[in-house]
Amino acid sequence: VRENKMATKLQVTELDFDDIKNNLKTYMKNQTEFTDYDFEGSGLSTIIDLLAYNTHYLAMNANMAVNEAFLDTATLRSSVVSHAKTLGYTPRSVRSPVAYVDVTLNSFVGGSATISKGTKFTTQVDGSTYGFVVNGSQTVSPVNGVTRFVNLPISEGTLVTAKYTTDNTNLDKKYMITDARADTTTLQVSIQNSISDVTTTTYTLATDISQVSATSNVYFLQEVEDGKYEVYFGDGIIGSKPSDGNIVILEYIVTNKAAANGASIFSGTSVSGETDITIATLVRATGGAEAESLESIKYNAPLDYSSQGR
Repeated sequence: VRENKMATKLQVTELDFDDIKNNLKTYMKNQTEFTDYDFEGSGLSTIIDLLAYNTHYLAMNANMAVNEAFLDTATLRSSVVSHAKTLGYTPRSVRSPVAYVDVTLNSFVGGSATISKGTKFTTQVDGSTYGFVVNGSQTVSPVNGVTRFVNLPISEGTLVTAKYTTDNTNLDKKYMITDARADTTTLQVSIQNSISDVTTTTYTLATDISQVSATSNVYFLQEVEDGKYEVYFGDGIIGSKPSDGNIVILEYIVTNKAAANGASIFSGTSVSGETDITIATLVRATGGAEAESLESIKYNAPLDYSSQGR
């Protein structure tokens, strides 16, 4: 009997449910204790079903877990993004449409005029109204009596500001861009000394780690869950480390992505206090896009790593 049991082996290469069940049946039928059993109608058939289901689940989970461990076969965005991060690659966020316009102040009198960050313009595309904003202030002086902001970039979306107080004792503290529709190319990061000291320092995105020192005012960016992004800073060795009580300020544009592509006629209410303005479009709105796809990340991450910034 012992020799018979040892001679009968399960086939472990089959992962289909029916094949697993048939292999279990074949094994059981070759055992002397179950020679007279009807495996199709007996209670033992239900037990074999349970064993087959359990084996099938375990095989599927193991297969999925192994697939997620490699960039080429991963299917979950979180897994693909994690593998890309080990290659030093940050997936592209959504993109806001950008248009270029000339804005003329027809009745301006003075030495210089400033268009403030956040100044709004509106347009219509397919019957829907979209807002465009200026993402950086500009100052111009009249030329031959004409006050004009030339080739001014405006981005579709809403300007958002988020503020976080630094607490280095809280290891779970995160500086989040909380909207998955945020365009990270519009992100501007600064650190205010404290609530009482409003002196701010502008931080730039670190792109070449070899050029970052302990005092470099840089920030790092990574995609996290739900397609959102997190800003983080250096540790005082690679990049300067914010102090307790500092206020981290994140400013960025949340966009409707490709919906406003093609917009070409813009209107505004006031610029530098002037309401008599003329807006001429130089380049219609283009560039609005969804976040980078999984296929694109898989393709670009290894190439970006191999290029090493060259």
